[in-house]
Amino acid sequence: MINNIEELLLAIKNETIQEHKNQNVELKSSWSKDHGKKISAFANKTNLEVSWFIVGIEDNGILSGNSEKWAKQYEEIISQQLNIYLDPVQASLGIACYEVNSAWFIVIQLKNPGTVVKWNGVAWIATGTTVRDMTAVEVMEMTMKLPGLTDYSAQLWSGEIDAEICRNFVERLAFVAKEYSTDNFCKDNCIEILARLKIANRNVSRLLFGDTYYRFVCFDDDGEPIVNEKRKGLYNLLMDEFIKEIQTFTHNDLGGNFPERALREALANAVAHAAYFENNGDIIIELYQDKITISNLCLPESGYFANRWFSRGHKTVNVTLMEVLRICRLVDELGRGKNLIFSEALKAGKRAPQVVVEKAGRFNRWKLSIYGGEGDEKKLRLYERLRQHYKHDSKALIVLAIILWKEKKISEITKFVDEDYEPLFNDILGEIYGAVWYWKEQDQIVLSRWVKVLIGEGKDSKVLSIDEEERLLKWAYERQTQYHNGIITPTDLRKLADMGNTSSEMTLSSRLLKKWESEKKVKKLRKGVYSFIST
Repeated sequence: MINNIEELLLAIKNETIQEHKNQNVELKSSWSKDHGKKISAFANKTNLEVSWFIVGIEDNGILSGNSEKWAKQYEEIISQQLNIYLDPVQASLGIACYEVNSAWFIVIQLKNPGTVVKWNGVAWIATGTTVRDMTAVEVMEMTMKLPGLTDYSAQLWSGEIDAEICRNFVERLAFVAKEYSTDNFCKDNCIEILARLKIANRNVSRLLFGDTYYRFVCFDDDGEPIVNEKRKGLYNLLMDEFIKEIQTFTHNDLGGNFPERALREALANAVAHAAYFENNGDIIIELYQDKITISNLCLPESGYFANRWFSRGHKTVNVTLMEVLRICRLVDELGRGKNLIFSEALKAGKRAPQVVVEKAGRFNRWKLSIYGGEGDEKKLRLYERLRQHYKHDSKALIVLAIILWKEKKISEITKFVDEDYEPLFNDILGEIYGAVWYWKEQDQIVLSRWVKVLIGEGKDSKVLSIDEEERLLKWAYERQTQYHNGIITPTDLRKLADMGNTSSEMTLSSRLLKKWESEKKVKKLRKGVYSFIST
């Protein structure tokens, strides 16, 4: 039985790596997608602490003599296929190229993650030297015996923690939970508190207070890095000092910082949801003068949540880590984090945040960008107008987002909305006299006139041009004559003209009706009520 990579490399060097001598080793001279069946079968061996699938070695343990170019090429191919066909992908602890005696080979490290492992949708089992697909009964039996998908953050770990980082954690815990004291604080006291939380000697402590690193990079106005540091202890990302460091760096002639609640939530989400199975989640913070990009490795299925800003959907494989952050009130436990990041940015008049998901070997990279700079006064005024119009903050935010996404098709925008927000979204699209209306045939949004005036010129109202006035007169005459016996009020006119209800727009609509009265196109019946004169 080979237990670690050092033992494996030594056995390969000594040519003692034969399969019959090591029950947790599989050798292949070359790679085929069909070999994934054996990977599934190995990962379904719950009696093995670890197993090794090696490509580039003959059955007799002799190296096949492949080049480095071959190894790098097939490492990428195998990584992509593991990412696509292996379920769950956590069954693979890593894939890497190695060289012994000038010959290259690829090592895939495997371990059962606490659930049935499938390749291309089928679970496989090894019986002797043969591999077969598991029956439905066998799959169910194994599922019932296993504890469920392994929580990486709950796995055992031994190592040193940073007492000062842990002290900051305990101080916050004492503040929010009122159960812990920092009196006479020392390292032993910290270990005791972590033990009470059941997280001492667990990966969650290593991630937050141990040797887990993240990268912090700052760029100048020309995009050149002026700070490029590797820092230890992910809890530092969540502390007030780090938030202050970010906000201070960006407080310059451009004016305005990042929305603080959005920034805190974004950093907490990166810590909570990173795929720590590889490169410790590879969290990178890139800070520009008017933008911050927070990125981390993530599972491929996380792409479903990208840019779904109006959604409560959430999922994490770091259950224990998430619970620790929840206890400290550092993360939102109801899936509202995405909406909070988005809404706080819009409320501050900033550009809408954006998520990009990129390929990164076996995993993907989640990259969230939040924008700073001075808040756009037009957006701020527009948001206030929408709040006044809809008298519902969530509706106002959704409409503001739709306006910012006005170039997108509605069929695309609906991907950002889940069932929790869908009723509000449908109400907005179905409203006749709202800030926007849905042109179904073209699958697009049309802005009301007052919205166009506000975001275009920053004004609440604008006098109609001669052409606009003539079109409005014709439209109002036809509609009011057909449905309302020719009666029209300033309120009716504002609706027909896609105006709002500010004082300037009220004045504009009243003046327009008085103008039409002087031109004998309408006659006044009483205060605020007019009737079209037949033509």
